[in-house]
Amino acid sequence: MKLQQYINSFIEPLHHEEPAALIRLLSLHNKTARGLADTVGHIDERRLNNPGHSLPEPWDGIAIRHCACVYALYTKKDYQEAYTHQNALLSLLYRWFQDQSAWILPVLYILLQDLRDLAEQADQVTYSSTGKMPSLEECTRTVSKAFSMCATDRTFKGSESRRNGVYHVACLSLKCYFKVGKPNLCKNIIRAVTSDSKTPPIEEAPLNDQVTWHFYIGMLAFLNGEDKKAGEELEWALLNCPADAHRNQELILTYLIPLHLLHGSLPSRRLLSLHPRLEELFLPFINAIKSGDVREYDERLDWAQQRLVGMSTYLVMERAREGGLRMLFKKAWIASDKSTRIPITTFQIALKIHGVDVDSDEVECMVANMIYRGYMKGYISHEKQMVVLAKTNPFPNLSTIVR
Repeated sequence: MKLQQYINSFIEPLHHEEPAALIRLLSLHNKTARGLADTVGHIDERRLNNPGHSLPEPWDGIAIRHCACVYALYTKKDYQEAYTHQNALLSLLYRWFQDQSAWILPVLYILLQDLRDLAEQADQVTYSSTGKMPSLEECTRTVSKAFSMCATDRTFKGSESRRNGVYHVACLSLKCYFKVGKPNLCKNIIRAVTSDSKTPPIEEAPLNDQVTWHFYIGMLAFLNGEDKKAGEELEWALLNCPADAHRNQELILTYLIPLHLLHGSLPSRRLLSLHPRLEELFLPFINAIKSGDVREYDERLDWAQQRLVGMSTYLVMERAREGGLRMLFKKAWIASDKSTRIPITTFQIALKIHGVDVDSDEVECMVANMIYRGYMKGYISHEKQMVVLAKTNPFPNLSTIVR
């Protein structure tokens, strides 16, 4: 396809408002894009600055920028240059977008997603040497502009309103903020969505956007230590995640499993077998909790520390260790014929059998902490070095403990 032929291809889709046709012309990952890279060739700076007037403003410039982008991407393999052209393309689109209704939203989505992908590719070298992601940070600002233009639409109403794109673009913004390591900035996007009464309810958004939205709300609650809210949001995301979205299910479970371990709800072997990477990571912890093997749990924490820290799950998994300690103390109680009076030394011996050699004062502190947190019911007689347990249900089910 020659350049002018390509430009003329925009006339009908723009006139008849056909987003599918525009997506075919502007996507970076189809035969049209690869064909343009081969046939159109290099676009010089003069043509970029003076794209012509065959189409309504600014579509000549958008078409020319797309050609420059695919040439940089497929012929030159220059991701940074391709990203620069794609970002400039979106800047041109925004001048026109603010006067359009919701029909153009699918085109915006594909352009923003391609921009984000290019930003990640462009930052690979920079990130490996400096740990910084300048292109992705700029991309985040570009996505935020799109979000503002959707969220502040006062021209169109109902199904024609650009507000119908709020959740999709908001989710992309949240994804960018997480990627650049600034999840604290997500609250601005969330507040803008939830505080505006004109924003459509989340239930009216496409299911994929609903799942993504609930996932990120859950993630933020997870990072803030709001276990109950995090569990509810992530559960919703998992239950409504498409059955064939295996990678997304695994991502949700990465954070949902640690929350379940906190409450003594252990995932089944069948569930773990569907996700081998999660099985490799979490199964040793689950087995250690079941057996009350505190030493094994600690060793697995050391082994998996780098991976858990990278996923921001280390602190929750560290807290879940108390489930294993509770099981060990419960086994010691059962071995003592379920007596309501257990010497501190009994728990000390139980720990020593599992390779944890600590003095009686430290054991007393452990028991006191377990009682304080509700894992055990009773009190400590310091003078007699004795733990006096409740006569009924001295080791409550973890799921009943309020945190």
